[in-house]
Amino acid sequence: MKKAFTILSLFLLGTTAWSQPLTLDKNKSNLEIAGTSSLHDWVSKVEEFQANADLNEGKITKVSFEAVVKSIKSGKSGMDGNTYKALNEKEYPKIIFKADQLDIKGNQLVGKGQLTIAGKTNEIPIDLTFSNASEVSVKGSIKLKMTDYGVTPPTAVFGTIKTGDEVTIQFNFTLKNT
Repeated sequence: MKKAFTILSLFLLGTTAWSQPLTLDKNKSNLEIAGTSSLHDWVSKVEEFQANADLNEGKITKVSFEAVVKSIKSGKSGMDGNTYKALNEKEYPKIIFKADQLDIKGNQLVGKGQLTIAGKTNEIPIDLTFSNASEVSVKGSIKLKMTDYGVTPPTAVFGTIKTGDEVTIQFNFTLKNT
């Protein structure tokens, strides 16, 4: 019995030793949402977001990401207000992404995760650039359609200016050991 306990303890310790908790370094990370409209292309910066994950041998697990909808800023208060209204910010104040596991394949991070926008969740494929030097770096872009999440693309000036349905989420995250 003592031998079995020792083997189990070594296994659990070994498993724990391979897992490194990671948190977002906000000073070295950025997140933007880009799109089009009938008037011009636009970019909004997301000012409040957080991410956590565990780095395990050959994979990233327990991936959790949240962005505060009210922190999406275009530099134009009218556009920001239309964004918050379209995303139903009062009922759904956060955009959330979760993945149980993403695989590291060379300099790529691949897998699937659950993205929730305005209360609707869809599974999305993940194929991002990954680096694990002194810090973990994840960057890339994800294209999605607002209507896939039940979001009606915002309009302005009595509907004469229309936002395109497709947006691109662009990011560069640096994660550090906690």
